[in-house]
Amino acid sequence: MPSQTPKPTKINKVLAASPEGVPMTSEWLRSEGVSPQLLQQYRDTGWLQALGRGCWIRANTVPTLAGTIYALQRNRLNVYPAARTALELQGRGHYVPVRAPVLHLAMPDRLHLPAWFRKLYIGLNAHILNVDSLFEPIYTSIQEAKSEGVSIKVSSSERAMLEYCQLLPKQGDFEEARQLMEGLPSLRSALMQSTLQHCKSVKAKRLFLALAQAVGHAWFKDLNLEVIELGASNRLLPFEGVPHPQFRITVPHTWVMDK
Repeated sequence: MPSQTPKPTKINKVLAASPEGVPMTSEWLRSEGVSPQLLQQYRDTGWLQALGRGCWIRANTVPTLAGTIYALQRNRLNVYPAARTALELQGRGHYVPVRAPVLHLAMPDRLHLPAWFRKLYIGLNAHILNVDSLFEPIYTSIQEAKSEGVSIKVSSSERAMLEYCQLLPKQGDFEEARQLMEGLPSLRSALMQSTLQHCKSVKAKRLFLALAQAVGHAWFKDLNLEVIELGASNRLLPFEGVPHPQFRITVPHTWVMDK
């Protein structure tokens, strides 16, 4: 612990509002009444350390994934863990990843992540999904999730699986998609129906439905496919697969055989 502190009450309030692992931006610190001079004192006396330009964290700690997302959302940035990342944060990703870990984030096309985030190890391998082209409204099926001591907004499991299908085949893996889907026997059919109807990507919807049919979870039978817009033309994807007879998109042959 530091030997002295300029304003114990103030720093205690700041630390209480930022659990261990949560970055603190200069903007947020100002909103909490921390002036640049006071911020420098906190650094000099060992309470805070710099993560990058305009970002701080309590000394001798490292940012966590959930804590970093919490910091972004606290600064009113509309960015959410998506696809596999969202599933993992909700305890739905217990499998051996086929590809190297990637941070999947969903956010509007015109939004930019701050420089301090892009320099963190957490943000080095980030893949951004453009929500403007995926959902209408863009915040369809976003929900709260608790992880690493904070509560953050993430894509629901129903939305996250659709998002992962959007990544196929270039930024996702078909075997990994199957493993993820097999781990989702309790998706909420009503929310899944609504999410599919608000999804704008025909590719994602067709791949999702073909995979869900192949895996055969009970909730799939509750979906009303007739009101889901699936387009008219065939969709050919650039990989060695076969055309799905019902959903008219290229899929692995096992997605057709395993009905």
